[in-house]
Amino acid sequence: IKNVRKQIHFNEYYRIQQEIDEDVDIGKILTRIEKYQAAVDFNRRNYEKVLLNISEYPELKRLGHGVVYAYAQSLYKAFRASLRKSDAGNDPPHHYLEEAE
Repeated sequence: IKNVRKQIHFNEYYRIQQEIDEDVDIGKILTRIEKYQAAVDFNRRNYEKVLLNISEYPELKRLGHGVVYAYAQSLYKAFRASLRKSDAGNDPPHHYLEEAE
């Protein structure tokens, strides 16, 4: 029974790891095609998913760096895009920078 539990734990960890990796890729694609708000929201949810699962699966810490990077990159690119638009008289949303910190 102990081996079965270990296998179930490993299978669940592997499933979560694959899901997080796929979500990082989706977030990067959304950023690349300039769907910045969608990328920010998607990457935020992925970051929260890592935080929720990290206590049960400490191995996810190594994935956390890539998730945080993708999230921060989407925030930065959204801010940069808003700066370009602010030339037309709109104020850039500085909350992106605050959230990135």
